[in-house]
Amino acid sequence: MPLASVTSSSIRVRSIRSSIPPGVLRYAANEALSIACKTFSGRFDIYHSTLYRFIPTVTARRRFATHHDCVHERFPQLFRDVKRILRAKRKLFEKADGIICVSESSRRDLEEFYGIARDRTRVIHHGFSPLPCCASAEEQLRTATRREYILFVGSRAAYKNFPTLLRAFRATEVFKSYDLVTVGGGPFTEAEQTLFRELEVEEAVVGIPKASDALLSAAYGGATLFVYPSLYEGFGFPPLEAMSRDCPVLVTRSSSLPEICMDAALYFEQGCEESLSRELLRSLSDTEAREAAINRGKEIVKLYSWRRCAEQTLDYYRECLRN
Repeated sequence: MPLASVTSSSIRVRSIRSSIPPGVLRYAANEALSIACKTFSGRFDIYHSTLYRFIPTVTARRRFATHHDCVHERFPQLFRDVKRILRAKRKLFEKADGIICVSESSRRDLEEFYGIARDRTRVIHHGFSPLPCCASAEEQLRTATRREYILFVGSRAAYKNFPTLLRAFRATEVFKSYDLVTVGGGPFTEAEQTLFRELEVEEAVVGIPKASDALLSAAYGGATLFVYPSLYEGFGFPPLEAMSRDCPVLVTRSSSLPEICMDAALYFEQGCEESLSRELLRSLSDTEAREAAINRGKEIVKLYSWRRCAEQTLDYYRECLRN
């Protein structure tokens, strides 16, 4: 994905805007082709739906579904089409012979919201693919950042808890020595910019609305600390991405994050701004703790391979076909 020029104290990526989100046309074409072709292609051993619905005309000996998270169930106010999605998920889970959950946390959510018996589910963690490194992306990042920085990555939807990080950033006066760099999530909203001004941190916040994998990798590699204050994750790739680039991570002790990050992360308590402020200061001042997190992170990342994920999925298919 090409990057555009950098201007002022924040990074603004200029891109051609389209009324159709990226990938939608390809998705629609694939769906139409699948429905048209699979109706006449006979019976399959396995039909695995990885998102929200089965194609009703496909016949198979066993049907599988992947359950990622219950973000729609926990935060229904954030989604305009939540009723449709919840109906589709319920129908999907009712029809599935086996359900793959991406974490023990997502499995517990499935039990809580849908009453699915554990013997119909299997926890299989995602794999992890390292991000590419690129000298030009690292140089671009260096020209855009004026000093050491704390990193936030991804969507800034309400459950991602970005305002709490901002308030901790201000309350601890960390903003006097560090910038807060955000990558992804689009341009800052008017409400966010108002909050920056109210907290008097606007000069210390650097935004990269959209980034290539190489620039994201460079951002992880250059950060003093990656902070992931999300209130809820079904799996959580960004902490692993940070670990793969030798960046220490500070995450919320909630949902799947302790399960996935294990003892490689520094933690603060969910919903507690004082805890985040305290641990933010400690993480930045304790060089030994950051170094230990970096070293342990290198080992944790190795546990998540796509080969292992594929092998466990295949084993689950075979087990269900035998029964």
